[in-house]
Amino acid sequence: MDSRSFTLLEVIAAVTILAVAATGIIQGQSGSVRNILQSEKLSQAFYLAQQKMVETEIQIQKKGLDSFLAEEKGEFEPEGLKEFKWVRRIDPVEIGCYWPQAANEESRAQDPRIAGAAQFMENFVRKIVVEVEWTEGKKVRNASLAQLFVNEKDIPTNLLPQ
Repeated sequence: MDSRSFTLLEVIAAVTILAVAATGIIQGQSGSVRNILQSEKLSQAFYLAQQKMVETEIQIQKKGLDSFLAEEKGEFEPEGLKEFKWVRRIDPVEIGCYWPQAANEESRAQDPRIAGAAQFMENFVRKIVVEVEWTEGKKVRNASLAQLFVNEKDIPTNLLPQ
């Protein structure tokens, strides 16, 4: 037997190792492609949420905050965006989130600063939340943006800084 030749067992072992390595490489590549597609959808969703937030700000400046429902839902019009849906909520802001002492009524009654700040938040500040939702396979995914909006038009001039 020639010492430079391979046995059948050596060839089978080499082919098996090559097959296992190729399978790992292919799985890694398909995982990378899947992650890229998910990232693209997430980026698109955040872009759409930001667009809806800007539209909301413009509408608030034109029509005022009181012209909005507490929650509105819709779909995006362009053909390529039909899979994305949006929800916009306009919520009152509880001052206790930002000033822990203001969370209870006793603190508000004792400190006029807390009571005034709580009343200001209740009357003039709203939290705008825009969520964009889409489906990937069997999973429902979403992206959410939130911001505080101060309704400056309705603030009495004696409450504004000089």
